[in-house]
Amino acid sequence: MVIKTIFLNNINTNNFDFLRVVFALTVAIVHFIFLSEIDSLQACRAYFNSRLAIDGFFIISGFLIAKSFHKSNSSKNYIVKRIKRIFPAYFILIFICAVFLSFLSSYSAENYFLNIQFWKYLLANFSFQNYIEPCLPGVFTGNKVCAVNGALWTIKLEEAFYLLLPVFYWLVNSKKINIYFLSILMYLSSIIYYNYFLENDMYRIAKQLPGAMAFFVSGILLFNNFSYFYKKKKLFILPCIIVFLLEHYVFQIQVLKPIAFSGIVFYIAYSFKFLNNFGKYGDFTYGIYIYHYPIIQILVFTGFYKTQNIAITALITFILILLLAVFSWHYIELPFLSKNRKLRQQNLSSN
Repeated sequence: MVIKTIFLNNINTNNFDFLRVVFALTVAIVHFIFLSEIDSLQACRAYFNSRLAIDGFFIISGFLIAKSFHKSNSSKNYIVKRIKRIFPAYFILIFICAVFLSFLSSYSAENYFLNIQFWKYLLANFSFQNYIEPCLPGVFTGNKVCAVNGALWTIKLEEAFYLLLPVFYWLVNSKKINIYFLSILMYLSSIIYYNYFLENDMYRIAKQLPGAMAFFVSGILLFNNFSYFYKKKKLFILPCIIVFLLEHYVFQIQVLKPIAFSGIVFYIAYSFKFLNNFGKYGDFTYGIYIYHYPIIQILVFTGFYKTQNIAITALITFILILLLAVFSWHYIELPFLSKNRKLRQQNLSSN
């Protein structure tokens, strides 16, 4: 490991909880504006970039999942921890939506539950292949889109990252492949794939694997070279900002942007100490991310956004999202986590 003992405590003192909430809320805000179809809000979409927020998630995932892997006793232990973190809330969400949204369907109960689309939805979503069937029979057909949870497409990418990581370190540790050579190979493959499909006007394919891999790999490298980047973060931040702004806003390309954005995320995560205890009351990020879409869709279905002013609709929408995320954390997600993760949350809450 490149990480020196003197910096181990610094790894756990960060603002990743804050960043993940910001990224999750950004995605939720974009979907709120898009799905609500409130005319006066549409211009605000220019100020919120959900794709950039998702890329930020991938960077943080690369860093934290690499950290989780190195703290695990075995690959099996690592996989079990990942399953416990992702599966419970996800599966409960899919099941509840499938069953209780039948009350909003234009179909009768019998036709709803016997409809092939219902079972296709369950099979597709339980297997993380949400794109196969994102809709339920007769549900949200009058909304802008019928998808029950259009944000879940990234979960399968996260799952793929989780499975690829042990292979990555197996190649490095057992097959003695240089970690930087392997990382550069994966990074370049990701960049070539992404730009090829983007150039051919196939963004929906470009954003999938391995197009998103460059951000994840950048997060892994930040972890494996934590001591170096921690000491040099003030030297890297300005070049990272310049490269990011040039590629993202001026040239609109993706070559060094994953590296530059990773540097920015890392700098924010390990600066601004007043944000270190942001997650003391819980990690509500996952809940915000997976629950916001169906909540907004239900409110659209009821006509709520057409009868109330913007401030009230926004306030009530995000209060509902936050309440559900808090409930999910304490009663669905936290009980399944490892003892070490629960202890870490207790220590954080006591500060």
